[in-house]
Amino acid sequence: MNKLKQLLAIAILAASPLALSNGVMMEMFGMNKQMNSLFKAETAEDFQKSAQAFIKITSEAKEKMPASLDGDEEAFKGYQAGMQEVIDVVANAEKLAAEGKLDEAKETVKRLNELKKTYHQQYK
Repeated sequence: MNKLKQLLAIAILAASPLALSNGVMMEMFGMNKQMNSLFKAETAEDFQKSAQAFIKITSEAKEKMPASLDGDEEAFKGYQAGMQEVIDVVANAEKLAAEGKLDEAKETVKRLNELKKTYHQQYK
C-alpha cells in the first residue's frame, strides 16, 4: 500500500509542471471564448458580463508565466504588461457599455485582435 501511495505522489508531482504550463493555455482558451462573446453581445448587459468574465480570466493568466518563457523573469514582466494592456482595453469598453454605448464598446474591443497578434508573436 505504501508503494502505491508513493507512486501516486510521484505521478502527481511529475504532472504538476505540465498542469502549470497548461494553466495559461486554458486561460487563453477562456479569453478567446469571452472575446467572441464581446463581439456577439446584443445588449450592454451581456457585453458587461462578458467583459467582467474576460477581465477575471485575463487577470488570472497575467499571474502565470507561460511555459514558452522558460522562467525568463524579464520576458514575464513584458508579458504581464501586455496582459494589463489587454485588461485596460476591455475595462474601457465595459465602461462604454455601462453608459449605453454598446457600438462604441464593440469598436473598442476590436483592438484586442491587434494586441492578440502582437503579443502572441512575442510570447507564444
